[in-house]
Amino acid sequence: MTTLAGGLQRLWGKRRSRARTVESEDAESSATTGGSVSQEPVVVWQAANPMEAQIVRGRLQSAGIPAIVRGESMGRIYGFIYGGLAERDVLVPAALAESAEEILSEEIQWDTDFGDCT
Repeated sequence: MTTLAGGLQRLWGKRRSRARTVESEDAESSATTGGSVSQEPVVVWQAANPMEAQIVRGRLQSAGIPAIVRGESMGRIYGFIYGGLAERDVLVPAALAESAEEILSEEIQWDTDFGDCT
């Protein structure tokens, strides 16, 4: 059993060091190719469940702001709709974060005039 645990630790150690290498290579390449931090995604909304996150994402996209939803994969696998594993983050590019927060802070004006529904 200890041999298995030791092997897993070595494997995990290699993966973690590989991830650091890739991140540092990405940082170096963006510095040399003219990439900017303004495209780095930032969280503008923390939703309690997947449905809320999709509504917020749709609202941002309808305003022309690209948005993605990020969450815990176990929540998706098991279909959790409440609790910590159901929470989702809505992310937008850093350059558009201020505009996104303004849109999300605006009160929605609902059209209650349905005309002749009968």
